[in-house]
Amino acid sequence: MKSCPVCYGEIYEKALKCHICKSFVKPRVNEGQFWGTLLMVTGILVGIFSYVWFLGKTDSIWLQVMIAGVILAYLGFLVYGFGTFYSWFSLKPNDADSMDEEGKKRCFYCGGIIDDRAIKCPLCQGYLRQERGKILATFAVVSGILIMTTAYIVGLAKSTYPESYIQVGFTVIVAGLLLFMVQALRHRYTTY
Repeated sequence: MKSCPVCYGEIYEKALKCHICKSFVKPRVNEGQFWGTLLMVTGILVGIFSYVWFLGKTDSIWLQVMIAGVILAYLGFLVYGFGTFYSWFSLKPNDADSMDEEGKKRCFYCGGIIDDRAIKCPLCQGYLRQERGKILATFAVVSGILIMTTAYIVGLAKSTYPESYIQVGFTVIVAGLLLFMVQALRHRYTTY
């Protein structure tokens, strides 16, 4: 057992969330999310400043820097997305902790012993069921929006093939929305 850093209540040693005050006691942002955010912000700033310079001086070097900023922002988005996927898809209850009682499990977040059928912990209010499909669908929709934003930038810069960017972005957005719909239907007609 250890003390919660927020309320100083006694909590499970490996707890991520306090069952008393409901505060997260460990950071929820992993390395991929941190570096992804850093790359995205850097890429966006490089893209904005180079675009402003490109409008003032229609020099091809600024167009190349702007494209590099967009690629850097995409790379950051991918790193952030993979960091999020890793943190969500690798979350598993601690298998090392053996349960003496049949039909019980340990909450991943607070470490409390709860009913094996529970999808929400009654102690810390944490959802134990991960909506992986919704995360993937959100990632697809945001990717499509970023691709269409690139099409807009490329169109303003009077560069090549903005129509292909728009088509790819639209396809990715539709795929993400279809994935959302499949997940919603699966959730609606699945019994737990």
